[in-house]
Amino acid sequence: MWVAAALVLAWYFVTDPDGGHETVARVQWLLWVIVAAGPVYLLRRAFHPESRSGEAYRRALDSPTGAGLVFLGLSLLTGLLFLSFAARAVAADLPTGAVTYLPVLQGELRAHWPDVPLPSALAAQVEQETCASLRSAKCWSPHAELRTSREYGFGLGQLTVTPRFDNFAEARKLDASLRDWQFADRYDPARQLRVLVLMDRAAFRALRSVPDGRERLAMAFSAYNGGLGGVLQDRRLCASVPGCDPARWFGHVELHSLKARAKQAGYGQSFYDINRGYVRNVMITRRARYVPYLGA
Repeated sequence: MWVAAALVLAWYFVTDPDGGHETVARVQWLLWVIVAAGPVYLLRRAFHPESRSGEAYRRALDSPTGAGLVFLGLSLLTGLLFLSFAARAVAADLPTGAVTYLPVLQGELRAHWPDVPLPSALAAQVEQETCASLRSAKCWSPHAELRTSREYGFGLGQLTVTPRFDNFAEARKLDASLRDWQFADRYDPARQLRVLVLMDRAAFRALRSVPDGRERLAMAFSAYNGGLGGVLQDRRLCASVPGCDPARWFGHVELHSLKARAKQAGYGQSFYDINRGYVRNVMITRRARYVPYLGA
């Protein structure tokens, strides 16, 4: 049985269009199931000290109807306890603000991008934009702000305003429902998340020549962080390198870029490292936390 399970896992990994990253996210969720199994069994025994599935099976040989009802009751109790425990485990793993604003993000996705390939990735993007740590006051907060000598960013998607460009002004052009959005009301979480969804969707649609949805979404996140023009340049550079596929992000376009690779003062990283780390954190490191809530 273990060999069969290992073979299935290997098959999923090899056929994973994300190079194994999607499989890792699902295995992380499976670990919650394993963690929940032990406490669920102990809780069931606490409710019914004599509740043993094996005993119910043996008694079924003598009285099938009665033992069958007992077995059905044990199964129902086990299922309810498992769902309760797993839900609590997932909620405990979420930042406090995520519990509040995930339903808002889900509503914006239903309204503006119902066929998004990986909705959990957009939740991970909010975490990436706002959470220095999962317990920080700014984590998943519509009041999260970043002020430097170069820029001002705010909100769940960290809309950025600099002397050279104003993403807030541009965001108001994305949808009719945003046209009356005033800077004084910039902390509105629903509109912040609407902008995040619409900006990601716009970049995703602009990359329509990329056939795989996950690879395309990774490029859209790179565009959100560093601009669509940069992604188009990087794909063009990739196409000129033997063996590099401009339709694939991981292991291909992500390795080739015209972005500066020298560390930038005030950032501690190069713009290349910031951009590539952004995509990996969203698509791989942070996303698994939200798969149980958003489904993928």
